[in-house]
Amino acid sequence: MLLLRVHTLCVAVLLSGGIRGTDLHAAPRVTLADGQLALGNSSFVVRGVAYSNAAIGEPAAYRLAASTCRYARDLPLIANLGANTVRTYALLGEEDKSFVELLESTGLYWLAGFPLEPYYDPARTIIARKRQILDAFGEYARRFRGERRLIGYVFGNEVARDYNAKFAGSVEDFYALLGEAAELLRQIEPEQTSLLTTAVHDTAELARSPAGLSFWCWNANPGRSFGGLLEQARRKAAKPVLISEFGVDAFDERTRQEDEQAQAEAAAALAREIEDAGWLLGGVYSGFLDEWWRGSPDPGRHGPGGSPRSGFPDGFRNDGWTGIFRVTATEQPGLDSLSPRAVYRSLAARWGGRALPAVVDPPRLLRLENAASGMELVAPGTLVRASGERLASAATSAEGWPLHLGQSCLCVGSAAARLARAAPDELSAHIPPNLPPGETRAVVYRAGLAGGFLPVRLRRYAPGIFPRGVVWAGSNCVASRENGARAGDVLEVYATGLGLPAQDLVEAVIRGAAAPVLYAGTLAGMRGVDQVNVRVPPELLPGSNLGLEVRVGGAASNLYPLGLVGPGDRPTIALRTSAPEIVLQAGGEPRTALVEVEGINGFCGAVLFQALQTADGLSFQIPAAFPGQTVPLALRAAPGTPALQEGAFVLAGYSGGATARLTLRVTVLPNQGDVPVRVFSGGFKAGALARFDWNGRTLFSTSGGGPGRGLNVLSVNPATGVFSAVRSLDTWGDEQASAALLEHLGRLPLGTIVLMAVADEATYRLTEEARTGIAGWFGSQFIRTLGYQHSWALIGRKGASKPLAEAASPDRQILLERVLTLPQP
Repeated sequence: MLLLRVHTLCVAVLLSGGIRGTDLHAAPRVTLADGQLALGNSSFVVRGVAYSNAAIGEPAAYRLAASTCRYARDLPLIANLGANTVRTYALLGEEDKSFVELLESTGLYWLAGFPLEPYYDPARTIIARKRQILDAFGEYARRFRGERRLIGYVFGNEVARDYNAKFAGSVEDFYALLGEAAELLRQIEPEQTSLLTTAVHDTAELARSPAGLSFWCWNANPGRSFGGLLEQARRKAAKPVLISEFGVDAFDERTRQEDEQAQAEAAAALAREIEDAGWLLGGVYSGFLDEWWRGSPDPGRHGPGGSPRSGFPDGFRNDGWTGIFRVTATEQPGLDSLSPRAVYRSLAARWGGRALPAVVDPPRLLRLENAASGMELVAPGTLVRASGERLASAATSAEGWPLHLGQSCLCVGSAAARLARAAPDELSAHIPPNLPPGETRAVVYRAGLAGGFLPVRLRRYAPGIFPRGVVWAGSNCVASRENGARAGDVLEVYATGLGLPAQDLVEAVIRGAAAPVLYAGTLAGMRGVDQVNVRVPPELLPGSNLGLEVRVGGAASNLYPLGLVGPGDRPTIALRTSAPEIVLQAGGEPRTALVEVEGINGFCGAVLFQALQTADGLSFQIPAAFPGQTVPLALRAAPGTPALQEGAFVLAGYSGGATARLTLRVTVLPNQGDVPVRVFSGGFKAGALARFDWNGRTLFSTSGGGPGRGLNVLSVNPATGVFSAVRSLDTWGDEQASAALLEHLGRLPLGTIVLMAVADEATYRLTEEARTGIAGWFGSQFIRTLGYQHSWALIGRKGASKPLAEAASPDRQILLERVLTLPQP
């Protein structure tokens, strides 16, 4: 019952995010059998990216920067590329919990490097350092015992290549140490779930078969082609082989400029050679982002730092420029902005990923506010709304509060906030509770681009009461100005931003009078939601404008509207809706009206519904409700229902002796016979509108940009005459809209009747593939040449050589009128 109350009160505020903590499903392990990697019963070919998150100005480190913000920025981009694995060289810090969580939410697997560089000492033998190395490795492996996203450990990187300069002793000592590490790993994991490997450069090393080695990692780095190296390696290899580094840099030593096209072509060619070889375990591209510290003594300067290397496009290898992403400094050190090079597109095409759109403008964060109160008062642990522009490519939501949604994340300081919902103009999020109060900045990342850097003052306490966030204790009934409480009543107040204080710091005030606080604390299992139980003071006089306020440590919440009911006031109910008219189609999908159930004068009880008046062929569904709730009323017209023009549907709500009625106007449109349809389109210069009329009634209308901007599509089943809900694809502002449009139109059966109309602007992100699809499927004569902000409308059938009607104009409004005879064969 408690979960139902909190869900009703809070989820609507967050616009459909989950409210419980993260609940991630366990992934299957990657195993090695018969010389091949497998995931369950399927083969697993590594498509990997070597990952470092070092920011501009940060020197080389053997520990990854524990930044949830950088992980939330980076790992979704790697997954979007079509990669399935990340290889790390540096260690994860003990406090770093979010990296593995991001692996789970993105579906990536992990090759965990265990660097030996911190132990290098040419003055001491390997024997002298062996115990220290094994103790550290054992501690690291115990941390990740049973981690299902972990493929295994890369023990050292090219140690054998120059062993004597790193440790006094022979290379055989290193392989003996590797064998002891493998035995230690078997003791830690008796089930032998984690694999052990090491990375080498020389193909001669592949002929060895060290005890405990699962497979070889080969840092081939041949340049733009393997040439005969793969065949040479195949003949020598005593163990399976993974190409653990391949790719070239984007810096041309000759011109002293970037040549990202040469990098992209080389990466695609190398990836193809790895796939075509057939015997390799896969490949790891050599860099996610440019590492500035490799090219210059000053990690704040992107120096070339190249060394001669045959096979590379310019004859040089520039290690600081190998990144799939170029890095640009922002006003916040450590939170760099990323932009993809052409190599992203070439690898995505090779690996079945999705090329990132060319986002010209970064996201823009304008406001961060308390999700309950709407005030710009936030504290660690507060549920917030972030508003702005271009914050996400499309509206999405998720259960489990992930650290990203798609390629969008919100960072407060260097910590990523957990998200419930992302939309182009708004994010719903939970500020990390472990952040210290003080001045900081918030930034939004979208597809790697940083935008916002909004100054934020994190207060210790920032209480905010949710709209409809006050109920009678133990009930689902909302107390409000109209549905006032009585003196002595105990109310549950749901809020956010209390900052986990001691109960004696929490105060409640009703019309200036202190209200006793019976309980205050964070709601168990509910992220960011606080509960305060208060008793209405007995000395208060009845009135409709009292107001309830929660105060913590001197910080006051918003004033919640609350009335106080007198002894003679009779409790009752009322029903309201903001959409009193419903348009249905005979045999079509149900249509929904939201019904608000309001209590009056302290009413609390379950409300049941029945129809007092309805037309033949109509059916309805509506759940029971409590005062303060908004519930869906679904109406449906059965096939063959006669046409109806604004008929009355009377809904009655009952609870004990209380009764309320709500009258809706219902129109039933035909699905057979001669049906006149009209399609309106107006580009930016012609009213920025789109409209579909069916038998004289408007089914859909939008104007002025915003929702409906772009291309709007209404499809009609020719055999039944039933139309679908309108699909609005924002091909001006949403990079994914063209792909969604193609998918939607592609799924329609041949013969489907389609009405299309542009509103405002539809070509900025309308791809050539989408234009070709519309022209091919519907015979459009204008879609290929449709210009920026032009009007365009079409009525057609999928598979026809030409449309039933079509028109376009650069500056005038379009109107198409036709009569459809339904059903059609």
